[in-house]
Amino acid sequence: MGPKEVRSAVLTPEEEAAIVAFRRFTLLPLDDCLYALQAGIPHLTRSSLHRCLQRTRHIKVAQC
Repeated sequence: MGPKEVRSAVLTPEEEAAIVAFRRFTLLPLDDCLYALQAGIPHLTRSSLHRCLQRTRHIKVAQC
């Protein structure tokens, strides 16, 4: 039936929280977030970033 709680096999909960906070604060596009966050999370890939933001429902950036 699968896991009861969806979580990353690559990112720790602390890293996911940092990613979400960064995205909410900066509202940068995905690729810009990736390049900025890779300095602090070297194993971060574009796909793991995308999956993290999808899981937390922060994938869409609001258009101002």
